[in-house]
Amino acid sequence: MKVYISNYLSRSISVIDYDTLEVEDEITLEENIYPNYFCIDKEKNLIYIPNSSSGMLYVLDLVSKKMVDTVSIGGSLTQIVLNVNELFVANEDTDSIYILDKNNLNPIGIIGVDSMPHGFDFDREVNKLYVPCISSIISIDTLQKSIYKKIELDFKAWHVKLDTQKKQVYVSTLDGRVVILDTNTMDIIKILDEFLLPIEMCFNYSQKKIYVTDLVCKNVKILDYVTGKYIESIYVEGSPQGLSISEDETLLFVSDIQKNSIKVYDTFTNNMIKEVYVGKEPTTIVCV
Repeated sequence: MKVYISNYLSRSISVIDYDTLEVEDEITLEENIYPNYFCIDKEKNLIYIPNSSSGMLYVLDLVSKKMVDTVSIGGSLTQIVLNVNELFVANEDTDSIYILDKNNLNPIGIIGVDSMPHGFDFDREVNKLYVPCISSIISIDTLQKSIYKKIELDFKAWHVKLDTQKKQVYVSTLDGRVVILDTNTMDIIKILDEFLLPIEMCFNYSQKKIYVTDLVCKNVKILDYVTGKYIESIYVEGSPQGLSISEDETLLFVSDIQKNSIKVYDTFTNNMIKEVYVGKEPTTIVCV
């Protein structure tokens, strides 16, 4: 398994070997490419990188480490997800989701959403894409290419994470809350307010824990998976942002945009077992 990290300011992708927890490669991108969110096609060893500053989508070959394709979409591109042969790309400028054929990057369609779609998550079992906009959460049917349901929020939605076991969506907001929704009805189940600026979230199903990075508090807050109540926190001496958990749920990876590092924690003890220095301003972490 590899751990991939986007380094925004150094315009690069770091690759960490999972077994050694050492940087085995840092792929330098072109000067105008500032990577944040990205997705990986494991079958073809390709990484898709949307660029928020130029409106371009880049396709990088992870073997040759060269760009093999690009397409101009325009606007401010943020999140991206791959579903079989289709790419879904959020565009904050046009308040829409662009759908592209992954094989040739030809356009398939555009779905208009609400203001500033930022991050999203995808439920592959029911083919639903959950999109946070500044004052709403939208569920998109990816087969019909249309909005399935929408709920207005009194909070400024930012990131989402799908709970595949309970079939719930966790939404971090710029108001310092995490809002939990039912994936089907989109009804609000619970609102958690133990945060200042929650960003990324992930689940540890084997240990019944939920992790949330809180940038302002400089920690990763740990919640009880059953009750949603705050249990404890992992202090991060820096500015935690990105978050990912290993497939066996024994390691937690946290990107520190202040120290330019990935901090690796043992999920049983919450102790940091290694700090891996990468490029400048590491943001998104993908374990594949």
